[in-house]
Amino acid sequence: MDPETGKPPNKYTIAMGELIRQAREEVGLSQEELAKKIFRKRLSVSEMEKGKVEFSAWVLPYLSAALNKPIVYFFPKGIVENIREDSLSSLEQELLSNFRRIWDERIQRVAINQIKSIADLDVKALIIDSIDIVENQKQMENDTIEYLKKHNK
Repeated sequence: MDPETGKPPNKYTIAMGELIRQAREEVGLSQEELAKKIFRKRLSVSEMEKGKVEFSAWVLPYLSAALNKPIVYFFPKGIVENIREDSLSSLEQELLSNFRRIWDERIQRVAINQIKSIADLDVKALIIDSIDIVENQKQMENDTIEYLKKHNK
């Protein structure tokens, strides 16, 4: 690497590659399987993991989804500044305070996954689906009542 240009591999691309490899192994994916999930070739994943390439920001959401990690996970320490606690809302502070009370990392991971699920919940679609179900049930009840009226004469 040329320290003047910062071209890969450099300390950041190598660190990012290591984070990608660790996350991939953590979820039990091969390079080939990860490549399919992020719409790349296996060689591209190998090059990323070795820190030989810089990839576009468009790859990060795919990595995040495929490896079940927040996007910020893929940035090595020192690149992303820590969030100052005084910049958090009272709800965020409460969430963080309670999260820190969880002593087991596996349980912390469960908590994170639950929050992700809640954040990804499409409430509007859920309500619309519920309305459709209720309307279908009403229609079935009306059809049943009409059937009974016709056959009880």
